[in-house]
Amino acid sequence: MTDAARRHPELASGRWGQLSLLEQLANVGSEVGRMGCWRGRLREIARARELLCDAASGGGEYGTTVEDLDRYFLAFAVAARGGR
Repeated sequence: MTDAARRHPELASGRWGQLSLLEQLANVGSEVGRMGCWRGRLREIARARELLCDAASGGGEYGTTVEDLDRYFLAFAVAARGGR
């Protein structure tokens, strides 16, 4: 189970697909708001966004898959938990 699934189990269990586009974009917007607080880290966040967009569109530019990104971000979640 991914970190996001642990934090939002109702969305991870399929509820995300039941949300309206308005609700989905509002959730994405909340992440954008958090990103604004991380100004010094924008390069890494922008790169992650680029790869996420590539995966979402089929991986044509970089060959990125959702599974690749899940493993990548899971490593951060594990490291963050270990640092507590």
